[in-house]
Amino acid sequence: MILILLASLTFSCHAQTNTECLTKLEQKLSPKINTNNKVGEIINVRDEVNCFDWDTLVVQMAINPKEMTEQALSIKIPQNYDYSWESDNTAMLLFLKGNTVVHYILQKPTVDKQTFDAAQSIKAYDFLKLVNNSGDNAYAKIPKEKAVFETYQIYYHDAKGQKTSNPKFGLGIRVKS
Repeated sequence: MILILLASLTFSCHAQTNTECLTKLEQKLSPKINTNNKVGEIINVRDEVNCFDWDTLVVQMAINPKEMTEQALSIKIPQNYDYSWESDNTAMLLFLKGNTVVHYILQKPTVDKQTFDAAQSIKAYDFLKLVNNSGDNAYAKIPKEKAVFETYQIYYHDAKGQKTSNPKFGLGIRVKS
């Protein structure tokens, strides 16, 4: 009887976890069709994700095996979702308390090809450069107090080698200095 009571209390406490702030963050980071990107936009994860206790944000790209990040950080990434089939630019945002993943969201910076082709612009955020510049090319580990980001224009080289940008490719994300 005591075990049943403890199990129901544990389940009910877990079920009461408020993740409304994560839903808002997911909506904010989701691609928006025919909406212009804003260079210098601030994304304040530190203050906006305030509906549960966390101390570290780990950004892992879907292209990298989760086992590599788990081993390097001595954590266990939930297997509730198989993100290995996602786009190379898809990021898993893992919120940790100590070495425990307390919540996570999948951040997809892309849309399907038909929508991409029909859009004039796509407001999107790409965490790949953050991982490449602030991490070890597999993940970036960011303390909560530094989890404030700003957007910047990503440039590419066209077929003629000219530096250019594309309003459909979105913006890069970096830790705000």
